[in-house]
Amino acid sequence: MSSVKEYLFEIQNERADEWIRERLSDAQLDEDSEEWQQLASEYSNYQDHLLEEAEWEAELKWLKENGSSNIHRFFVDELNALKTMAESNLGHSTKMAFMLHSNIVVKMSYAYAVTLLESFLGDTLKALITEREDFLHNAIRNVEEVSKAKYSLAELAETDLNICNLAVKHATEILFHNIPKVKKVYEQVLGVKLQLDISKVSKITALRHDIVHRNGYSKDNEPINLNAQDLYQAIEDIREFTSSLQKQINAL
Repeated sequence: MSSVKEYLFEIQNERADEWIRERLSDAQLDEDSEEWQQLASEYSNYQDHLLEEAEWEAELKWLKENGSSNIHRFFVDELNALKTMAESNLGHSTKMAFMLHSNIVVKMSYAYAVTLLESFLGDTLKALITEREDFLHNAIRNVEEVSKAKYSLAELAETDLNICNLAVKHATEILFHNIPKVKKVYEQVLGVKLQLDISKVSKITALRHDIVHRNGYSKDNEPINLNAQDLYQAIEDIREFTSSLQKQINAL
């Protein structure tokens, strides 16, 4: 361990000891006591909570600062970078090592393209809820994950009864690889019917499920064989789908 890490670890231990000693019923109790161990566990849970809250606040700040249009631009840049990387790797088709492993490269890239899609859909929806009051109200009234959410007193206290923050937090429970469900949720939030062809993207997300959860085999235990052109077509289909969605969002 480096000297810097050792120093930080020591500081953290000192803070934990101080926190525990302030709460001990008997100052003579030491680290071997049951009460000390209980307080140590509470301190650890408290630090995990603070870290989670800090990450959540950072995400909300990022969503509010960037908005749906910038999120789409970031997504397109990442999608382009993925295609460029895939083309670079798949361009060595004459090398024996590549020929043996090209299917792995394609499947990994294919799966990541859908990961980018899911991230875009999730971040965009949350950004929309933070951007406009009517979208927030639509989410509260119409989106099941938000409208039927149950809140603990601790959760309400942590968010200072900020309805927008609570709505965004529960919007993260939506499964963004379920494209028909996603389309419905977007319509519920935006308050309009979307003219979106989801057939191609739905097939892409289904294939990604097989790649990730069955190591590239279908439900019938048939191997899924994808080539470079299948990957490039999937990227273009995802690009077309998200561009159509973003155009309709921008028109509102």
